[in-house]
Amino acid sequence: MDIDFDWIASRCVSALLLEVATTPKPGLVDRYSDFHETLFEHFLISSSSLYSCFRESAEIGYKKLGRGLGEVVYRGARNMITSQRGGNTHLGALLLISPLACASALSRSKPLSMGGLRKNLKIILSRMDWKDTIHIFNALKIVGPRGLRRIPFMDIFSDETYDEIKRLRLKPVDALKPFVNIEVVAHEWVRLYSRTMYGASQLIKNIEKMSMRNALAQTFLQLLSKYLDTHILKRGGKPLAERVSYMASKILELGGVNNREGLKMLRELDLSMRKSWRTRPGATADLLASSIAVVLLSGYTF
Repeated sequence: MDIDFDWIASRCVSALLLEVATTPKPGLVDRYSDFHETLFEHFLISSSSLYSCFRESAEIGYKKLGRGLGEVVYRGARNMITSQRGGNTHLGALLLISPLACASALSRSKPLSMGGLRKNLKIILSRMDWKDTIHIFNALKIVGPRGLRRIPFMDIFSDETYDEIKRLRLKPVDALKPFVNIEVVAHEWVRLYSRTMYGASQLIKNIEKMSMRNALAQTFLQLLSKYLDTHILKRGGKPLAERVSYMASKILELGGVNNREGLKMLRELDLSMRKSWRTRPGATADLLASSIAVVLLSGYTF
């Protein structure tokens, strides 16, 4: 069966568009709220700029089982930064969704189940080599995500790191292990997308009970409630991250976005979180985008 690379790429871009359109999304850019430096429109431009990256990712999966994906990700990161003036809009989502596009192309049947997609991800991530690691770390370096911690012996800003990757021939999953508890992408790559799969399953359940608009916002809250946001964790510390997750869980107890009281509490939380860059749950947004991509690549139609 011929693989439709455009079908895969279009669903990956759709996932980015649906994520930024998710409203309300506390502390983040959505349809009604911008940051001073990054607008809703910047995310739209950035999303479209990544189409070719996702298409190339699918081709790499089909032809090379993932080897060479790092260079594709690097070009995608560069396109993202140069296509708009809003800065880092999609680095985390790009790193999460590119392997999904790659894994989708391994299937000879459509739609691909979430279990089948996860099985293919394992193949893709294991086939990537040290050259992919260097390209991925360079992608991180050119974007320079705010608040990124420097890990001893694996500092992306140090030349010694790249020498060590080459010497030890470290695959991306091995190089990312030191970051697993503080970076959402590292967690998902090393733990084989466990949080993404949870988000995807919750999204499908939510769509069956409420409007698509509410289902997306509800899934965001469920992810934020269940997992400490690693962006907040790095920037504001564990107590702050725990407080935000706790507030998300209280909103869900009230019914979330489907309940007037829950929606009121959500808007109050949103206003509070917008007061500081330390309370921007960008990692949860990346997880939502990845979860949406899994649902779409599994053949689900909204």
